[in-house]
Amino acid sequence: MKLKNKRRVIIGLAGLGLLLLYFIRTYSSLVFLFVTVGVLFLFHYIDNIYNFEFPLKYYIYLFLIIVTGAILGPGEPFVFYYRWLLFDKFLHLFSPILLSAIIFYILDRLDITLKWKFLLTVSVVMSILALFEIGEFLGDYFFNYELQGVYLYDFIQRTKYEKFLEPHLDTMLDLIFGFAGCIVYVIYKWTHLGIKSLFFNKPLKVK
Repeated sequence: MKLKNKRRVIIGLAGLGLLLLYFIRTYSSLVFLFVTVGVLFLFHYIDNIYNFEFPLKYYIYLFLIIVTGAILGPGEPFVFYYRWLLFDKFLHLFSPILLSAIIFYILDRLDITLKWKFLLTVSVVMSILALFEIGEFLGDYFFNYELQGVYLYDFIQRTKYEKFLEPHLDTMLDLIFGFAGCIVYVIYKWTHLGIKSLFFNKPLKVK
């Protein structure tokens, strides 16, 4: 895809984000929206500098990862984290699948065997998830943000009032679901490449 077309896509996604603001109208969500647009432009800059030539879908993947986790999850009036207590676990399964696709696309350019591409993809994604969990721990430890743990929420008083999952259990489940998401992607990609090699006579190099 041409760079100017990717810029148009980013602007279009930013416009979608502005539409979300009409419903959200909170300061924190506004900050996250600008962060989202900034990350997309940074992704576009890296794409341009290193000539990765990311297809459009990877920009959409990144947009979905950030918006669902940082805006739709905690942002009012959506607050899916508290309306659906399993939403956080769904994200920790869903987001690593999309993130694995991005990482694998980068590693696929390297002259290494398929098994190493899969292993490195899982390792990189799990490292990112671990850093994210460390960030949550530090936020709780120094600023008491209550990022770790799953809480019940009083929508009238707009306060958390009871822990549904303890922080340590929440963290471990997040990592387990994240690892499961990586494995789901690996299985999907293995199957997809196997089908391509079967019908298009392309050898599937594993060793």
